[in-house]
Amino acid sequence: MRAAVFKGAGVLALEDVPEPAVDADDDVIIEVEACGICGSDLQILNVPPGHPADPGVILGHEFIGRVTALGSSAGAGALEVGQRVVVDPDPKCGMCGPCRAGRPASCENIRALGVFQHGALAPLIKAPAEFTFPLSEAPAAAIASLIEPLACVVNSVNKANPRPGESAIIFGAGAIGCLFLAMFKAAGAGPVIVVEPQAPRAAVARSVGADIVVTPDELDAARRSLLPHGADVIVDAVGSQLGTAIEHAALGGRIALFGMNQTARPAVQQYTITERSLSVLGTYITAFTFPTAIRLVEGGTLPLEPIVTHVLPLERVGEGLDLLRSGSATKVVITPGAAPAS
Repeated sequence: MRAAVFKGAGVLALEDVPEPAVDADDDVIIEVEACGICGSDLQILNVPPGHPADPGVILGHEFIGRVTALGSSAGAGALEVGQRVVVDPDPKCGMCGPCRAGRPASCENIRALGVFQHGALAPLIKAPAEFTFPLSEAPAAAIASLIEPLACVVNSVNKANPRPGESAIIFGAGAIGCLFLAMFKAAGAGPVIVVEPQAPRAAVARSVGADIVVTPDELDAARRSLLPHGADVIVDAVGSQLGTAIEHAALGGRIALFGMNQTARPAVQQYTITERSLSVLGTYITAFTFPTAIRLVEGGTLPLEPIVTHVLPLERVGEGLDLLRSGSATKVVITPGAAPAS
């Protein structure tokens, strides 16, 4: 089968690779309907990389599909051949200290699909049954592929706990920033200011419900006018804005750090965090939040349609990466099973 393989040093290549097969009792083979390109995929491909991955691995971890084969124990739960499913790509061991303490996002033994195990930028993927969830036929495939990033955002929103009437600033109007925006507005937060330099993404943020969208250069004036005392909740969906977030937070404000870039080194004045009683909340992947994300997408309760701006076949994955790098796209979704263009 054809797959998008990370070769190292910023190189992603389309190659023919063997199809996955059932090797263990809890294996599930899934035909991929749709797989989103994540910001972490871009970080993996940066030079130097902003996120680790194993060379030789098939990328792609935001996916949905249909079960084509099951190991002998994989169907003991709610899974069967032909069923539509979504997968948590970060299988937790359940046995390490953090897992046993109820902190699965901090599992010491995660080997993420699409990062350290083969992912879903391919027609077929193998996944563990324990982390495979049934999915209804209701949501369109491209929208359903947002479940994995939404589950991560739900985890972060639960920590940040935006309340009705609280103000917020979100740095970045990529897919993650827009998912935060949708969740914050659903919680009754407002006004919500989104900071985004790229016009196409700014337009998406407005469609999702931002009260105002500004460029970084416009933020100071807009924040002082709308929120003279600072924002109650701030989200860094970029991975490098902690210093700026601290500057714009209200007394007692909460800062949720979500974006990941291991090369970023923002300047931080620790005194300000203490003096202003700020809470800085690091949030990583999911924590029992897949069922919530599935319900939100199946129920159609969030305005997710504007977020998916491009749906492309696997042969155009390079084009999708370029669209995201340029800021011309908000979310690119790849359909690995689609026939190549003639």
